[in-house]
Amino acid sequence: EEQEGELEALESIYVTELEILSRDPIIYNIAIPCEIRSVEVDGPTREFTVGLKFKLPEEYPDVPPHIEFSECDELDADLQKSILIELNKCAENEVGCVMIFTLVSELQDKVNDYADNIYNKKMQEKEEKDKIPVFHGTPVTLESFTEWNTKFIMEMNMKKVKVVSDKLTGKQIFLAKGGNIDISENLIGDAEEDVEVDESLFDEELDDELLDVSDSD
Repeated sequence: EEQEGELEALESIYVTELEILSRDPIIYNIAIPCEIRSVEVDGPTREFTVGLKFKLPEEYPDVPPHIEFSECDELDADLQKSILIELNKCAENEVGCVMIFTLVSELQDKVNDYADNIYNKKMQEKEEKDKIPVFHGTPVTLESFTEWNTKFIMEMNMKKVKVVSDKLTGKQIFLAKGGNIDISENLIGDAEEDVEVDESLFDEELDDELLDVSDSD
């Protein structure tokens, strides 16, 4: 009578989740719908189902029911084993009282913990990924690298040319051109620029020469 009374109560609680497989002995499945939240704002949740199969011995509830998973694709083997150990311990503590609702509630807590752990792990991974800066630049190709490298070498060679003043000397121009370096016109200077000559210098030299000739006579 206790088994039948409990079954009726469970049918009213788990209207769509409970499936009776046998009434003598009493065997039934209870499937618990679960979900894992998405870490994206509008992302879909991942839904799955975990089911327990209960087989009630004739002496139940004075002895624990037989418990096994009927559906648990989401849970790995180690987690299934761990949950069953916990459920059997709980059943031992409830001996003497109807306990299926308590066992199903225990299962729900374990699966919710599992779903929360999965969510928290993915959220942590997302936060760490968001911290990494994403650089959006021009993709490097062999052609673009070669062009850049050529310009770079030319710039480095230009830096090796030591300019004493604003204008390069003839020797520097010759050496620079020999090194295939393009010399800017503003460094060479304007070839047509007028040159001012101080004529007084030549007058003084001429007077000195005439004086020397006169003394020799």
